[in-house]
Amino acid sequence: MSAITRSLAAVLLCLMWSTGHAAQGSMTIVNDWGSGFQGEVTVTNDSSSVLTNWTAEFDMAISIDNIWGAQIRSSSGNRFVIEPAAWGAEIAPGASVTFGFNASPGNLSAVSVTVNGDTGAGSSSSSSSSGGSSSSSGSSSSSSSGSSSSSGANAITVRARGTTGSESITLSVGGADVQSWTLTTAMMDYVATTNLEGDVTVAFTNDDDGDADVQIDYVEVNNQIRQAEDQNENTGAWGNSQCGGGSNSEWLHCNGYINFGDTSSSSNDSGSAGCGLALGLSNGRHSINVGGMNREYIIDIPNNYDMNNPYRLIFAWHWRGGSADNVANDSYYNLKGLSNDTAIFVAPNRAEGTDGWTNTNGRDMDFLRAMLDQFSNTLCIDEERIFSAGWSYGGMMSFAVGREMAATFRAIAPSSGALWTPYSDSGLPMAAWISHGTSDSVVGFGSGEEARDLYVSANNCSSTTVPTDPWPCVEYQNCDTGHPVVWCPFNGGHTTPSFYSNAVWDFFSRF
Repeated sequence: MSAITRSLAAVLLCLMWSTGHAAQGSMTIVNDWGSGFQGEVTVTNDSSSVLTNWTAEFDMAISIDNIWGAQIRSSSGNRFVIEPAAWGAEIAPGASVTFGFNASPGNLSAVSVTVNGDTGAGSSSSSSSSGGSSSSSGSSSSSSSGSSSSSGANAITVRARGTTGSESITLSVGGADVQSWTLTTAMMDYVATTNLEGDVTVAFTNDDDGDADVQIDYVEVNNQIRQAEDQNENTGAWGNSQCGGGSNSEWLHCNGYINFGDTSSSSNDSGSAGCGLALGLSNGRHSINVGGMNREYIIDIPNNYDMNNPYRLIFAWHWRGGSADNVANDSYYNLKGLSNDTAIFVAPNRAEGTDGWTNTNGRDMDFLRAMLDQFSNTLCIDEERIFSAGWSYGGMMSFAVGREMAATFRAIAPSSGALWTPYSDSGLPMAAWISHGTSDSVVGFGSGEEARDLYVSANNCSSTTVPTDPWPCVEYQNCDTGHPVVWCPFNGGHTTPSFYSNAVWDFFSRF
């Protein structure tokens, strides 16, 4: 079979559920470069009920080097069990979910896939026939496992990676081991549930040499994110020429652990002055006077707003000639639907007589500061989790916000932007997810690269990158702790990539 034939090969999976024909899927070898290949699997729900709790299983003599849109639940020999990312865990009737992976070796054809899941009528399991057999034996992998332990009251997610792909970590609660995983070199989520109570720790126990290190991005305990760099007890961090001497770090360089606090404790003490007060703003359009000019914005507050719960605050900036209405009608770059009522969204409107975010004499930044003051005093805002997103001119404003207000904002996600909105540089690092079309004829690709390079420099990242979810994004390495830079150059023009909403929400959820 030629490489061209292999790259076009696909297998159509007819999945027969207990209730009849419910779904179909396809597996495609998208690209084969000899030493490795990129594969994609699409699952489509043809039933009249929501498909949940689904997994995809296949036998392939490969080592999976990177996966996006999903995670490896378990692997044994050549058998892989894949479960979807959180955003794809439920497939609505008629909808599809696609996940992809890079693997080695290459010169392989698509293989049969078994899909298991639940519909409204009950559980189901089906296996397709193979569209082609493996043409090379390759090497097997038992790399990372995103598997869940037995059910329990505490849901815990560990987001981590290893530097060599051979590191293992162990999650413990209350001094008892809950789950162990072998890591990949890409950041992945490792999920467990347990009835145990007490301190949540993640231990690294196989540091055979200096090349085997573990990076823990965060641990989520019962929907509460706890950043590794915020934890004071890290016995595996290297500092002052000794293990355990470099606390407040994402890294475990030595055998040791990070303590993420008690299962019942709350590490979020960053609520604004508006926490505990009756709701002080209504949904919809508002006007605020800034320097003698009336400025307008649209705000979206969750219907189940809890005055004691600090919410993420996300500013979504419109494009050139656009408006706050455009962004609100677009569900804030489709981020609102992914938020599950965990965030407050704001769509600011450009100054009258302008086509975008010119920030003349600093008036757009003054407008932003006035909104922040108002929201902090009238709403329960998590002041350590304020974000900025936008496309085109909205991307330019996000770039400017990230440089001028790095002490206030936690992360930005500009798409097709540039450093064209004036700003005063704070000199501080800023977590950034940046995308740009390689054939953008409106804001040239080089302008996106220039902005990316500024953030790579400001965050003290190295020039080394590793692939990250989704393809073709990469993440720069050795950035300042808690300030990653993700770069997503995609094949397209002046637009957002198809994966923008899901990828941005996943990025913001890291903080």
